[in-house]
Amino acid sequence: MQKENWTPVMKKFALLFALIGIVNYSYTNSGGSPGGKSGSPASNGQTCSGGYCHGGGNPNGNELIDIKVDVTPDAGMSNYSDTIRDSIQTRVYLDVAAAGSSKIGFSASIEDASGNHIGTLATPSATNTKITSSDYVTHKSSSIAVSNNAISWVWDWNTGDIGDSVTIYVAVNYTNGNGTTSGDYVVTESKTLYPGLVMGQSENQSHTALKVYPSPATDYINVKAEGLIEIRLYNTLGRFLSMDQSWNTTGNERFDISDLPRGNYILHALFKDGTIQYKHVVLQ
Repeated sequence: MQKENWTPVMKKFALLFALIGIVNYSYTNSGGSPGGKSGSPASNGQTCSGGYCHGGGNPNGNELIDIKVDVTPDAGMSNYSDTIRDSIQTRVYLDVAAAGSSKIGFSASIEDASGNHIGTLATPSATNTKITSSDYVTHKSSSIAVSNNAISWVWDWNTGDIGDSVTIYVAVNYTNGNGTTSGDYVVTESKTLYPGLVMGQSENQSHTALKVYPSPATDYINVKAEGLIEIRLYNTLGRFLSMDQSWNTTGNERFDISDLPRGNYILHALFKDGTIQYKHVVLQ
Protein backbone atom coordinates (compact mmCIF):
# COMPACT_ATOMS: atom_id res chain seq x y z
CA MET A 1 0.00 0.00 0.00
CA GLN A 2 2.78 2.39 0.81
CA LYS A 3 4.42 1.74 -2.53
CA GLU A 4 1.18 2.38 -4.41
CA ASN A 5 0.62 5.67 -2.56
CA TRP A 6 4.07 6.98 -3.45
CA THR A 7 4.16 5.92 -7.10
CA PRO A 8 2.01 8.82 -8.45
CA VAL A 9 4.04 11.31 -6.45
CA MET A 10 7.27 9.91 -7.77
CA LYS A 11 5.92 10.12 -11.30
CA LYS A 12 5.03 13.76 -10.79
CA PHE A 13 8.53 14.54 -9.56
CA ALA A 14 10.05 12.63 -12.46
CA LEU A 15 7.94 14.63 -14.90
CA LEU A 16 8.84 17.88 -13.15
CA PHE A 17 12.56 17.14 -13.33
CA ALA A 18 12.25 16.16 -16.98
CA LEU A 19 10.55 19.46 -17.79
CA ILE A 20 13.21 21.36 -15.86
CA GLY A 21 15.84 19.52 -17.85
CA ILE A 22 14.15 20.50 -21.13
CA VAL A 23 13.92 24.15 -20.08
CA ASN A 24 17.55 24.21 -18.94
CA TYR A 25 18.59 22.51 -22.19
CA SER A 26 16.83 25.16 -24.23
CA TYR A 27 18.23 28.05 -22.26
CA THR A 28 21.72 26.54 -22.26
CA ASN A 29 21.76 26.52 -26.05
CA SER A 30 20.44 30.07 -26.21
CA GLY A 31 23.95 30.88 -25.00
CA GLY A 32 25.54 29.15 -27.97
CA SER A 33 25.21 26.15 -30.22
CA PRO A 34 27.35 23.10 -29.39
CA GLY A 35 30.09 22.16 -31.85
CA GLY A 36 29.27 20.13 -34.93
CA LYS A 37 26.10 21.98 -35.94
CA SER A 38 27.22 24.32 -38.74
CA GLY A 39 25.80 22.22 -41.59
CA SER A 40 29.35 21.60 -42.84
CA PRO A 41 31.02 18.38 -44.04
CA ALA A 42 32.69 18.01 -40.63
CA SER A 43 29.23 18.40 -39.06
CA ASN A 44 27.84 15.70 -41.37
CA GLY A 45 25.37 18.33 -42.56
CA GLN A 46 23.82 18.65 -39.09
CA THR A 47 22.42 21.89 -37.72
CA CYS A 48 20.34 22.76 -34.67
CA SER A 49 17.12 21.93 -36.54
CA GLY A 50 15.09 18.77 -36.90
CA GLY A 51 15.50 16.02 -34.34
CA TYR A 52 18.31 17.80 -32.50
CA CYS A 53 16.65 20.86 -30.99
CA HIS A 54 14.87 23.58 -32.97
CA GLY A 55 12.34 22.82 -35.68
CA GLY A 56 8.83 23.07 -37.00
CA GLY A 57 9.09 26.49 -38.64
CA ASN A 58 9.58 27.47 -42.27
CA PRO A 59 11.62 30.21 -43.97
CA ASN A 60 9.54 33.13 -45.23
CA GLY A 61 11.81 34.02 -48.15
CA ASN A 62 13.14 37.26 -46.64
CA GLU A 63 16.20 35.73 -44.99
CA LEU A 64 19.53 37.36 -45.85
CA ILE A 65 22.91 36.02 -44.69
CA ASP A 66 26.10 37.88 -45.62
CA ILE A 67 29.59 36.52 -44.84
CA LYS A 68 32.52 38.93 -45.23
CA VAL A 69 36.23 38.44 -44.57
CA ASP A 70 38.45 41.41 -43.71
CA VAL A 71 41.97 40.41 -44.78
CA THR A 72 43.60 43.46 -43.16
CA PRO A 73 41.72 43.86 -39.85
CA ASP A 74 44.51 45.88 -38.21
CA ALA A 75 45.07 48.28 -41.12
CA GLY A 76 42.57 50.88 -39.96
CA MET A 77 40.26 50.40 -42.94
CA SER A 78 38.28 47.28 -43.83
CA ASN A 79 39.52 45.33 -46.84
CA TYR A 80 36.97 42.64 -47.63
CA SER A 81 38.11 39.96 -50.07
CA ASP A 82 37.30 36.50 -51.43
CA THR A 83 41.04 35.98 -51.87
CA ILE A 84 43.27 35.01 -48.95
CA ARG A 85 46.68 33.47 -48.32
CA ASP A 86 48.28 31.17 -45.79
CA SER A 87 48.88 32.13 -42.16
CA ILE A 88 47.39 35.60 -42.02
CA GLN A 89 45.11 37.08 -39.38
CA THR A 90 41.65 37.89 -40.73
CA ARG A 91 38.34 38.93 -39.22
CA VAL A 92 35.04 37.36 -40.26
CA TYR A 93 31.77 39.28 -40.18
CA LEU A 94 28.37 37.58 -40.28
CA ASP A 95 25.44 39.92 -41.00
CA VAL A 96 21.91 38.50 -40.89
CA ALA A 97 18.54 40.04 -41.71
CA ALA A 98 15.92 39.34 -39.07
CA ALA A 99 13.16 38.06 -41.41
CA GLY A 100 10.55 38.61 -38.69
CA SER A 101 12.47 36.84 -35.91
CA SER A 102 13.10 38.54 -32.57
CA LYS A 103 16.04 36.32 -31.61
CA ILE A 104 18.59 34.63 -33.88
CA GLY A 105 21.58 32.39 -33.22
CA PHE A 106 24.20 30.70 -35.38
CA SER A 107 26.96 28.12 -35.64
CA ALA A 108 29.91 28.38 -38.06
CA SER A 109 33.06 26.51 -39.03
CA ILE A 110 35.81 26.90 -41.63
CA GLU A 111 36.82 23.78 -43.57
CA ASP A 112 38.42 22.51 -46.74
CA ALA A 113 36.62 20.38 -49.33
CA SER A 114 37.35 17.21 -47.32
CA GLY A 115 35.83 18.56 -44.12
CA ASN A 116 39.13 19.32 -42.37
CA HIS A 117 39.01 22.36 -40.10
CA ILE A 118 41.38 25.02 -41.42
CA GLY A 119 43.27 27.59 -39.39
CA THR A 120 42.58 28.77 -35.85
CA LEU A 121 39.46 30.53 -34.55
CA ALA A 122 39.49 33.20 -31.86
CA THR A 123 37.31 36.04 -30.63
CA PRO A 124 38.22 39.70 -30.32
CA SER A 125 37.99 41.30 -26.88
CA ALA A 126 34.45 42.29 -25.87
CA THR A 127 33.05 40.39 -28.83
CA ASN A 128 29.60 38.80 -29.15
CA THR A 129 30.80 35.31 -30.15
CA LYS A 130 32.52 32.36 -28.49
CA ILE A 131 34.43 29.27 -29.63
CA THR A 132 33.06 25.78 -28.99
CA SER A 133 34.87 22.46 -29.50
CA SER A 134 37.91 24.47 -30.71
CA ASP A 135 36.75 24.52 -34.34
CA TYR A 136 33.26 26.07 -34.18
CA VAL A 137 32.13 29.61 -33.43
CA THR A 138 28.69 30.54 -32.13
CA HIS A 139 26.65 33.29 -30.46
CA LYS A 140 26.51 34.27 -26.81
CA SER A 141 23.28 34.57 -24.81
CA SER A 142 23.80 38.34 -24.88
CA SER A 143 24.02 38.46 -28.68
CA ILE A 144 20.82 36.89 -29.98
CA ALA A 145 18.39 39.84 -29.78
CA VAL A 146 17.56 41.44 -33.13
CA SER A 147 17.83 45.22 -33.44
CA ASN A 148 16.35 47.22 -36.34
CA ASN A 149 15.56 43.98 -38.19
CA ALA A 150 19.20 42.88 -38.28
CA ILE A 151 21.87 41.16 -36.23
CA SER A 152 25.63 40.75 -36.67
CA TRP A 153 28.51 38.73 -35.21
CA VAL A 154 32.29 38.87 -35.58
CA TRP A 155 35.24 36.55 -34.91
CA ASP A 156 38.93 36.23 -35.77
CA TRP A 157 40.48 33.59 -37.98
CA ASN A 158 44.15 32.81 -38.59
CA THR A 159 43.98 31.16 -42.00
CA GLY A 160 46.69 28.51 -41.53
CA ASP A 161 47.32 26.32 -44.60
CA ILE A 162 44.34 26.98 -46.89
CA GLY A 163 45.34 24.64 -49.73
CA ASP A 164 43.32 25.00 -52.95
CA SER A 165 40.27 26.58 -51.30
CA VAL A 166 38.50 26.92 -47.99
CA THR A 167 34.83 27.40 -47.16
CA ILE A 168 33.08 29.19 -44.31
CA TYR A 169 29.93 27.26 -43.37
CA VAL A 170 27.17 28.99 -41.41
CA ALA A 171 23.88 27.70 -39.99
CA VAL A 172 21.59 30.49 -38.77
CA ASN A 173 18.74 29.65 -36.38
CA TYR A 174 15.72 31.93 -36.79
CA THR A 175 13.44 31.70 -33.72
CA ASN A 176 9.86 32.89 -33.15
CA GLY A 177 10.48 33.97 -29.56
CA ASN A 178 7.78 31.73 -28.03
CA GLY A 179 10.10 30.52 -25.28
CA THR A 180 10.43 27.00 -26.71
CA THR A 181 12.30 25.38 -29.58
CA SER A 182 9.15 24.70 -31.62
CA GLY A 183 8.33 26.79 -34.67
CA ASP A 184 11.97 27.72 -35.28
CA TYR A 185 14.01 27.00 -38.42
CA VAL A 186 17.58 27.03 -39.69
CA VAL A 187 18.98 28.51 -42.92
CA THR A 188 22.47 27.53 -44.07
CA GLU A 189 24.92 29.60 -46.10
CA SER A 190 28.54 29.22 -47.20
CA LYS A 191 31.33 31.30 -48.68
CA THR A 192 34.32 29.81 -50.51
CA LEU A 193 37.68 31.58 -50.47
CA TYR A 194 40.63 30.99 -52.77
CA PRO A 195 44.39 31.52 -52.43
CA GLY A 196 45.99 34.55 -53.98
CA LEU A 197 47.72 37.85 -53.37
CA VAL A 198 46.25 39.87 -50.50
CA MET A 199 46.66 43.55 -51.22
CA GLY A 200 46.73 46.39 -48.72
CA GLN A 201 44.40 49.35 -48.84
CA SER A 202 46.88 51.60 -50.64
CA GLU A 203 47.42 48.99 -53.37
CA ASN A 204 43.68 48.65 -53.91
CA GLN A 205 43.47 52.40 -54.47
CA SER A 206 46.34 52.52 -56.99
CA HIS A 207 44.02 51.80 -59.93
CA THR A 208 40.34 51.62 -60.74
CA ALA A 209 38.27 48.73 -59.48
CA LEU A 210 38.31 45.52 -61.50
CA LYS A 211 34.90 44.70 -62.94
CA VAL A 212 34.06 41.21 -64.22
CA TYR A 213 30.54 40.45 -65.37
CA PRO A 214 28.13 38.76 -65.74
CA SER A 215 28.50 36.26 -62.91
CA PRO A 216 27.16 33.65 -63.20
CA ALA A 217 28.23 33.71 -66.85
CA THR A 218 27.29 31.45 -69.74
CA ASP A 219 28.87 32.41 -73.07
CA TYR A 220 31.19 35.33 -72.28
CA ILE A 221 32.62 37.56 -69.56
CA ASN A 222 33.42 41.27 -69.70
CA VAL A 223 36.58 42.49 -67.96
CA LYS A 224 37.04 46.21 -67.27
CA ALA A 225 39.75 48.19 -65.46
CA GLU A 226 42.37 50.80 -66.28
CA GLY A 227 45.96 49.63 -66.54
CA LEU A 228 45.25 45.96 -67.25
CA ILE A 229 47.89 44.07 -69.26
CA GLU A 230 46.87 40.43 -68.84
CA ILE A 231 44.14 38.19 -67.50
CA ARG A 232 44.18 34.46 -66.77
CA LEU A 233 41.38 32.16 -65.77
CA TYR A 234 42.00 29.27 -63.35
CA ASN A 235 39.68 26.62 -62.01
CA THR A 236 39.40 26.24 -58.24
CA LEU A 237 42.16 23.63 -58.17
CA GLY A 238 44.63 26.13 -59.59
CA ARG A 239 45.18 24.28 -62.89
CA PHE A 240 45.97 26.65 -65.74
CA LEU A 241 43.27 26.73 -68.42
CA SER A 242 43.26 27.72 -72.08
CA MET A 243 42.32 31.37 -71.59
CA ASP A 244 45.45 33.48 -71.43
CA GLN A 245 44.97 36.84 -73.09
CA SER A 246 47.38 39.78 -72.90
CA TRP A 247 46.81 43.34 -74.00
CA ASN A 248 47.88 46.89 -73.22
CA THR A 249 45.21 48.93 -74.95
CA THR A 250 41.70 49.65 -73.67
CA GLY A 251 41.45 47.44 -70.57
CA ASN A 252 37.88 46.72 -71.62
CA GLU A 253 37.54 43.31 -73.24
CA ARG A 254 35.01 40.52 -73.77
CA PHE A 255 36.13 36.88 -73.62
CA ASP A 256 34.40 33.82 -74.98
CA ILE A 257 34.02 31.16 -72.26
CA SER A 258 31.32 29.04 -73.95
CA ASP A 259 33.67 26.06 -74.44
CA LEU A 260 34.94 25.92 -70.85
CA PRO A 261 33.50 23.37 -68.37
CA ARG A 262 30.87 24.80 -66.06
CA GLY A 263 31.95 25.49 -62.49
CA ASN A 264 33.87 27.93 -60.27
CA TYR A 265 36.88 29.87 -61.54
CA ILE A 266 39.30 32.51 -60.35
CA LEU A 267 40.20 35.33 -62.74
CA HIS A 268 43.71 36.78 -62.26
CA ALA A 269 44.07 40.35 -63.54
CA LEU A 270 47.62 41.69 -63.88
CA PHE A 271 48.14 45.48 -63.91
CA LYS A 272 50.95 47.61 -65.33
CA ASP A 273 52.24 48.41 -61.83
CA GLY A 274 52.74 44.69 -61.14
CA THR A 275 49.80 44.25 -58.79
CA ILE A 276 47.23 41.51 -59.25
CA GLN A 277 43.53 41.48 -58.47
CA TYR A 278 41.29 38.44 -58.34
CA LYS A 279 37.63 37.82 -59.02
CA HIS A 280 35.49 34.77 -58.40
CA VAL A 281 33.63 33.81 -61.59
CA VAL A 282 30.90 31.19 -61.85
CA LEU A 283 30.22 29.55 -65.23
CA GLN A 284 26.84 27.89 -65.61
